Amino acid sequence: MQQLVGRMKADSQLLAIFLLVLGNLMISFGDVLVKLMGQSQISPYQYVFLRFTLTSLLLLPFWWRLAPERRGWGQWKIHFLRGHLLLLGSACVFISLIYLPLATANAVFYAAPLLTLPLAALISRESVRPATYGVSLLGFGGILVVLNPAEWHWAGWVALLTALSMAATNVLVRRLPKGRSVLATLFMTQALAIPVSLALALPGWQPIPGEVWWLLAGATLVGVIYQGICIMAYAMADASKIAASEYSGLIFVTLMGMVLFAEYPDWNVYLGALVVIAAIGLQRRLR
Repeated sequence: MQQLVGRMKADSQLLAIFLLVLGNLMISFGDVLVKLMGQSQISPYQYVFLRFTLTSLLLLPFWWRLAPERRGWGQWKIHFLRGHLLLLGSACVFISLIYLPLATANAVFYAAPLLTLPLAALISRESVRPATYGVSLLGFGGILVVLNPAEWHWAGWVALLTALSMAATNVLVRRLPKGRSVLATLFMTQALAIPVSLALALPGWQPIPGEVWWLLAGATLVGVIYQGICIMAYAMADASKIAASEYSGLIFVTLMGMVLFAEYPDWNVYLGALVVIAAIGLQRRLR
């Protein structure tokens, strides 16, 4: 019986790792769309407001069909906090992708798992093995190699703030009750942040070209799927056991930057990516 329980936990962790890798592939495409939007005149908060609104409208009919007790109102404080952390992170993503190459910005975003570990121990009281910290430090070393601190841009700090908000939202998911609706979590998180995002967007509102609407719709759809995947993955296993899987997206965005934006990384990017891959492999052995 103990072997069966252990096997089920291992399978759940493996599935959670797979989901995070898939989610990072999808969000890499989303970052490409956001980077293209950054070439227009819309402001970061205008982008966040429109994205939150489109997401909420997309999910509203499905959320409304849920049983009243599954709509998430009982945990509105957690949803409210996660929503405004997401607001901050989304605005920082927009700014970072304007000023930084795709691979560089995402290299900083991938500090999120490193921040997830101490936050998980602090907020959720999760037990973190010393070996897990070592794997995360190895991955962080790879990120430093990719970034090349000698060429650090101020937007790197904005990207790091993105990573902090991402880590906090992921850890807060574990404060929600078991068996909750992922749909309700997605809807409540963004719908509750719409008023503040609108207030921030109005002072710098700009006309929106038609092509930007298409980019926004695509980024919104990808974002909804990615957030749902993260919610499911972090609910299936301890954050300390799967967080390093998010480094896989670094490979995806590097390739996309080369193909779509002619951003050809130097040798340090490839070396750093290899270190990150090694960290993912070591993390898999810790399950």
